[in-house]
Formats: sequence, C-alpha cells, structure tokens
Amino acid sequence: MRMMRAFIAVNIPVEIKENLQGEIDRLRVLIRGESVRWVRSEGVHLTLKFLGEISNNSLGEIHQILEREVEKHPTCKLRIGGFGCFPNRHRPRVLWIGITEDKGTLAQVQSSINEKLVPLGFEKEGRPFHPHLTLGRVRRNASKSELTQLQDAVNEFVVGQIGQFEVREIHLIESILKPSGAEYFPLGEYTLGSKGGE
Repeated sequence: MRMMRAFIAVNIPVEIKENLQGEIDRLRVLIRGESVRWVRSEGVHLTLKFLGEISNNSLGEIHQILEREVEKHPTCKLRIGGFGCFPNRHRPRVLWIGITEDKGTLAQVQSSINEKLVPLGFEKEGRPFHPHLTLGRVRRNASKSELTQLQDAVNEFVVGQIGQFEVREIHLIESILKPSGAEYFPLGEYTLGSKGGE
C-alpha cells in the first residue's frame, strides 16, 4: 500500500505567480538576512484542505466525494492583493497576500469538502477559512534584532491588487518533499458547475 502526502487546492495562474514573485523580491529588500524562509512562487497553491498522509486505497473515495461536491458550486472570481501576517503584524510567523471573492463561493466549496471528508477520517479544520497565498515563514530561531527589523518591514509593506482570475476547477495534488523543496504531482481535477456570473 503506497502512502502519499496530499492536499486539495486551487492552482494559481502563471502571471499571478510572477506578480507574487515580484512582491516577494520587494519584501526581501526590506527584510534582509535569514529571518524568513521564502516560498518558491512557482510552487504556490491556494490550499483548501491539507490531507496529510493518505493511502492509494483511499483515493477512490476521495475522488468520488470531490467530484460530487465540487460540481455543486459555480465557478468564482478571485482577486489577489493586500498584505498580512499570521497571527498578526506584531508577532509575524507567516507572511501572506490575501484573496477576496464577493460571493463566498470558495468558502462554501471548502466547507462542504471539509464536512464530507470527515467520515473518511479527516478532521475538520478548527480555524475559519482564510484564503491567502504564503510568501514566507519566519524562522523559529530568528534573533531579536532580526524580528525587530522584520516588524518594521511588515508595517511599511503595502500590496495593492496584483491580479484576478476565475476558478473553474479544484485539484487533488500529491506533494513529495525533496531537499530542493516540494515537488507537486496532480492526482485529480474536479470541475466546478455552471458559470457563477459576475
């Protein structure tokens, strides 16, 4: 029985990834040193649910649930922009660019997937869904002076809208961790239902 590390996500268009890289480069100029582990923009996804280790035996059931749930929802338009930190700007651990959507469709898709996967043994997310694209993660061993400089940088960093796109499908993706970083392989693609309109 093969085990694989998998997650459910929205793929991000190449031009938005390029814009994201531009923002990472801009932020890196403000945050010098090694206090942040930056993401590789080409590997960025909008994660809806992290499944962790799954067996290839459970793939069939996961496929069925995703096919059934995803098609119940219309396509939706996402706008990418705005900068923030988790848990907050005073104690930044994760640096991100936000995602907004007028109709809340993506949150409904995420919620129904979350709900329907519980019988397969996947725990429901405790935190509310907060769609974002991660730019970097603050290293645990960052020094006091690095953290002070980091806080100054995040307080002055502003991001306008860097793009928008229509979500037409949701993907099940395998993530293989390598020393050079994670590599991603598609396991399934699930199409959203009728066009959501503007």
